[in-house]
Amino acid sequence: MAANPMQTLPISVPADLAAKCHFDEGVLYVASDSVLDPKIIDFEMRLQRMGALRRKEQTSLADINARKTPKAAAESRIAAGQELRTALAFLDQGVKMKASDIHFMFRGPVMEVKFRVDGFLDQYAEMPSEEGMRIISALYVSSDVKNAGSFSFNAPIAARVSKGLPDNLYAVRFASMKSDAGGVVVLRLLYNAVASRSYDNKIDLVTLGFSEEQARLLWDMAAAPNGLIVIDGPTGSGKSTTLKYALQWVHEHYPQFNILTVEDPPEYPIVGAQQIPVLVQDSDVEDLSARSRAYGNVINTTLRLDPDILMVGEIRDGVSAISALRAAITGHRLWTTVHANDAWEAVNRIIDLLREAGMVDPMPVLANTQNLTGLIAQRLVPLLCPNCKRPLSEHPDAIEQQTLEELMAAVPNLDPHRVFVRGPGCKHCVPMADTAEQMRADSRRGILGRTVVAEIVRPDQTLLDIARSKGIPDARRFWLKHRNGKVIADNAIEKIVGGLVDPQVARDFVGPLITAAQIVAGSDSELSGGV
Repeated sequence: MAANPMQTLPISVPADLAAKCHFDEGVLYVASDSVLDPKIIDFEMRLQRMGALRRKEQTSLADINARKTPKAAAESRIAAGQELRTALAFLDQGVKMKASDIHFMFRGPVMEVKFRVDGFLDQYAEMPSEEGMRIISALYVSSDVKNAGSFSFNAPIAARVSKGLPDNLYAVRFASMKSDAGGVVVLRLLYNAVASRSYDNKIDLVTLGFSEEQARLLWDMAAAPNGLIVIDGPTGSGKSTTLKYALQWVHEHYPQFNILTVEDPPEYPIVGAQQIPVLVQDSDVEDLSARSRAYGNVINTTLRLDPDILMVGEIRDGVSAISALRAAITGHRLWTTVHANDAWEAVNRIIDLLREAGMVDPMPVLANTQNLTGLIAQRLVPLLCPNCKRPLSEHPDAIEQQTLEELMAAVPNLDPHRVFVRGPGCKHCVPMADTAEQMRADSRRGILGRTVVAEIVRPDQTLLDIARSKGIPDARRFWLKHRNGKVIADNAIEKIVGGLVDPQVARDFVGPLITAAQIVAGSDSELSGGV
């Protein structure tokens, strides 16, 4: 069996434990009288979770001190090539765990390494900051930035790594920022396919989590001859993944279409699309004005490349907003993303950006079904592990009282036997844990994969006329009441009742469990009370 690369990492023992234990080449040496020390047990569990621990040995203090010789210390000061291999070992471990992000958090003399898996961020290692800086610098020097020098936190950095990566990785997005404690580096792992422990076979919008009805709405939008289709949500909500599989569906059903994408830079390979990167600068330091101008210029240029469908990775400022709208009103189908809280709020966000670009009154242009075709808001919610989930009826104290009350109000005839909560963990959801105690300490326990929860608006002219004359809130109320609109919480509750999602986890990720019907009833009550 091949050695686990994590077992070769130069992981340092926390300073307050250095006199009691020593870690080297996957072996944790512990002084006999300190075996039951809670801090050492905690350190051992962290090593177990990250797959770095081969075994633990009890030994004497004299033996531990002997292992800390100058020679051993010198050997731990790895050369540049080994430092890069160490960085790549973290990436390799991230791929094995299907992590979406790896965080390197510098806090004074210590650097903490955290992996985000299925939405949960857990600490997996820590080492001296000096050692961590060498590892991060080696990875940064290997990035696609021209003439990349040594890494520092003196200015924010945005870079990309695409060489020498594990097979399943398309690229790694590298971002850094200084903090009061030191700094943070976040690596976003960009996979060739979806990185989730819940997807093993062919992936489409339904397997991502969209309902059959929602998928049909998306296909209907995709078949429209022109207009803007906007996907919104916070960072890490799966917007780019939805774009990837939506466009691949379009290519599969309309292979004659010329699909172009404008991305800064491309995140995922999209079958059937020509992906155009925005090449802004040779430097890695963020220059927002330069990026904005380059982004808008590339969008405008692609309109002369005869696209049937254009995808703009993100509308992030006034320049990209006006360029995207220009594409939509000149007979093109344009898919894009924005950061907003719900589907209708995306319209307000675009209006604000268009005004930023100097457009005095954008609403008359947007309030046309030829120009605005669809609005999608989404989140990613962790799925229950089917192997160890437990019925709510037997564990009513597993969720907060407020969550239970919201769920009962949303589903009056709720059967608690059909609702499940997180289990204690098992070999399927916490494969690296050897004991029940280690499982309980892992935030992924009882969780296996993630699913999309979404709300989708296919605006008709009546809705857009209301938005133009009375405002977005009135249009949203009309959509909820007269178009049977469903909000994100409705979709989450469907999956709770279906036994797929823990009610408390769902509320933590999407907010209060209040359905569209409850929103309408509350709105009607307010209006009648005001008469």
